[in-house]
Amino acid sequence: MKIALVGDYPPPFGGVSVHVAALERALAARSVDLRVLDIGRGQNDAPGVAPARGALRCAVALARAAAERRLIHVHTSGANPKSWLLALAASRARLPGSPLPLLTLHSGLLPVYLARYAERREVARAVCSSFGRVVAVSHELSATLEGCGVPAARLEVVPAFLHAGLVPGAPPARFTAFREARAPLFCAALAPTSTYGEDVLLAAFAAVSDREPRAGLVVFGEGSERGPVAALGLRQGVLALGEIDHAAALGVLGACDVFVRPTRADGDALSVREALSLGRKVVASEVGQRPPGCLLFRAGDAAGLAALMIDAARSAPAPPGHGRPDRDPLESLLAIYRSLARERPIPSDSARLEQAPCSTP
Repeated sequence: MKIALVGDYPPPFGGVSVHVAALERALAARSVDLRVLDIGRGQNDAPGVAPARGALRCAVALARAAAERRLIHVHTSGANPKSWLLALAASRARLPGSPLPLLTLHSGLLPVYLARYAERREVARAVCSSFGRVVAVSHELSATLEGCGVPAARLEVVPAFLHAGLVPGAPPARFTAFREARAPLFCAALAPTSTYGEDVLLAAFAAVSDREPRAGLVVFGEGSERGPVAALGLRQGVLALGEIDHAAALGVLGACDVFVRPTRADGDALSVREALSLGRKVVASEVGQRPPGCLLFRAGDAAGLAALMIDAARSAPAPPGHGRPDRDPLESLLAIYRSLARERPIPSDSARLEQAPCSTP
């Protein structure tokens, strides 16, 4: 089996890039002939990882993968025109007789993005028709795509979580002293967009601190060291770590008492499953696909979040092992790969698009 994974590759350490890297390791352990086309920053010089950022570089990398008769597996958000252009380009790179390509869509913003214009839904339907299978990381995303006209038989729901890659590393040195000084200790993964609910987290933690003066909050993620929560500083019980590698982030998750996910939209959050698997209590907004074991609050409700944060901190520790999907996602993907390698091409209507993705609102 020869596969090309197309998507963001760390750094930065976002959900998609971490999943692509974990999938790379898992497939390599199965002796799969693998190449990764990094459409992100391209700052990693790991063997088998090829920079593919930018239209020309991406086209060349896709052409090479297609010439090697690789099964092309694209990972993208589906929540902007660029991601659909990438998917279209990857599907068209395939040579006759090669395995049918696979598309995985990750973003919890996809339903809102597609709902806004009929043209977007038509683009999604047409592009998906050129893939042998389309994987959605949650049932909500799958239902949205089916509503656009993507046949249910072409869709699969597979969470972007591989438990075998869950190996915590050492947290940053400055975290250790903070951990000793603060209890209960909450943590959250943030990014510089309102979708992550930093404002909700800030308001909720202020309410928690009024009742738990020794409470602490650790935030990590690209740009988190410059956000409003970070501005509170150590005197206010907040430690902002900025972007840290995935192993260190798992170390932070494992050492905190409660993981908080205050997002306004989500697909199937990798960090939530990681926290549950490490035995952490999780308080999360009631959006996207949440595994059993989470305490859920209405998205945007800071008071509701604060109440659940306190409840979680005062409750007994959660046993490790929650957060794992019922079926191993790696085995699900391997089954899809094998199926696509055997199938003949499915009639596609993506050729009608021509330049449609570029002109989509």
